[in-house]
Amino acid sequence: MNLEEKKLVRNAIDEMIDSYTRGQAEKDLQKDIVARIKEETTVTPRIFKRLVNTAYRASFSEEVAIHEEFEELYQEIVGNAE
Repeated sequence: MNLEEKKLVRNAIDEMIDSYTRGQAEKDLQKDIVARIKEETTVTPRIFKRLVNTAYRASFSEEVAIHEEFEELYQEIVGNAE
């Protein structure tokens, strides 16, 4: 490996480390937001994350349809066994 390749690889390593650092900072921020919602509201983290993911993917109609299908199948298969 020549000197130019070594510099290129070293720069790429540094760039990837910076990217990992930014990614971890974003994950930490997301955890903080979820914790704040949990502390300050009655919304559970599970529901909050589902709200966020649905809004991000703009898939509310799909979520409703899946829920309706699940509910229907559950009633057909399991019924009121609970």
